[in-house]
Amino acid sequence: MKHEGKHVLSHAAIYLVARGVPGVVAFLAIPLFSRLLSPADYGRYALVVAAAGLGNALLFQWLRLSLVRYQPVYKDEPQRLQSTLLAVTLILIGVTGLIAALAYAVPALRLWRAEAAAGWLMLAAQSLFELCCESARSSLRPWRYMVMQVARSSAIIALGVGLLLIGWGWLAPLVAGVTGMSVGIAWTWGTDWSRIRLGIDREVIARLAQYGIPLSLTVALTVVISSSDRFLIAAYLGEDAAGLYSVAVDFTSQTLTLLMLAINMALFPIAVRAWENHGREAAQEQMRSNAALLMAVGLPCVVGLAILAPGVAHTFLGNNFQATAARIIPLVALGAFLAGFKAYHFDAAFQFAHRTIYQVWIVLAAAIVNVALNLIAIPRWGINGAAGASVLAYVMSIALTAWLGRRHFALPFPIAPCAQVLLAAAAMAAAILPFRDVLNPYAVAAQVAAGATIYAGVLLATNFLGLRSAIARRLFTGRAASIDLDANRLAEAQWR
Repeated sequence: MKHEGKHVLSHAAIYLVARGVPGVVAFLAIPLFSRLLSPADYGRYALVVAAAGLGNALLFQWLRLSLVRYQPVYKDEPQRLQSTLLAVTLILIGVTGLIAALAYAVPALRLWRAEAAAGWLMLAAQSLFELCCESARSSLRPWRYMVMQVARSSAIIALGVGLLLIGWGWLAPLVAGVTGMSVGIAWTWGTDWSRIRLGIDREVIARLAQYGIPLSLTVALTVVISSSDRFLIAAYLGEDAAGLYSVAVDFTSQTLTLLMLAINMALFPIAVRAWENHGREAAQEQMRSNAALLMAVGLPCVVGLAILAPGVAHTFLGNNFQATAARIIPLVALGAFLAGFKAYHFDAAFQFAHRTIYQVWIVLAAAIVNVALNLIAIPRWGINGAAGASVLAYVMSIALTAWLGRRHFALPFPIAPCAQVLLAAAAMAAAILPFRDVLNPYAVAAQVAAGATIYAGVLLATNFLGLRSAIARRLFTGRAASIDLDANRLAEAQWR
């Protein structure tokens, strides 16, 4: 059992690196691209990525989710599952390619021909790449998963910047991403998929569709919430405005989402294990701690980004993007925090109770509200209106999720730890607020370091989740062990 626990922890650590390293690379890519691309080019790049992401979530996500769920079921006859998955994936790639070709041939869409071709290439490569990644994950080969993820992210930076420097414009990061994914596909194809004979098993496809399509719709609708505003901004205000908005959103959400995802990946499996081994109350207690840690990681980021938005934008982003990003980063940070808290805490109620279909209806309602609010807010308040609309949509989705989720699995809210987090965030805000207009990068770094130190100090002083007590016990235990060791050495010396 001990060996199994270490095995699970080692896998979790590898997947954490596999998600974390690409997240850091993506975070670094945004400042680079914002300096090498104009707002219009970045807007066009962001729109193609958003369209490919939406198509990927809607058409292909259910296949990957089903692979992870049903690979153990078909372990004795994996050919049935893999041939069905691969055949359906290739058929969907072919159908979307035909649609892209038709769009390419329509004279009225001639201005978007390059975008249609690039979007289809991105969609095709992404669908096969992520299928290969999920195959590695479901067959417990985390190192292969990690290598593929890191290779894709590294290609986006290295090849993307190189192509930008020779003048490829908005196509550069897209071509780099497709190239990186294609290398990963080629690397795994020979061992995992080359011997698969294509065919669709009716029984298998029926099970996959019943399980995966509701979850895929949830993911797709979440993508609608996060990306529809970009298309509406482009329609109302132009590609320049879409680029300005996308840089601020991508940069801010990458930071918060990565941190909250790390907490969820590390702690949610513990809550699931508590449910399976000790029942509902044990899982609820673990989820209370998980919520407190999500707050402890996410809230200071929201406060810090809101206060230091001008300095952060000036330090990390290109000149053309700084003013707009400084205005909307506070709202974007709040929206990203709310989205993360919903996904990594409140949604767990439906997952514990196996009622994930409710997530589809909630996200659908939030997507409709988000689009409606954007249609009202963008013409009146521009980019700021889009950021505010997302915040309101996430507030509504959290309210619905909490209300409906309590009927199936009541998630406790950690009042005392959250009060400690609020106190620490307030102390941090009071310390850095007077210096928010100092835009020097070194000053911004000093403000971040000072704010983090003050925040951590207040949490330690208030004994957040027993942190101070745990440190004191460890120090006392270590000192006691040292004293015992010295006493033993002295006794041994005297005996000699």
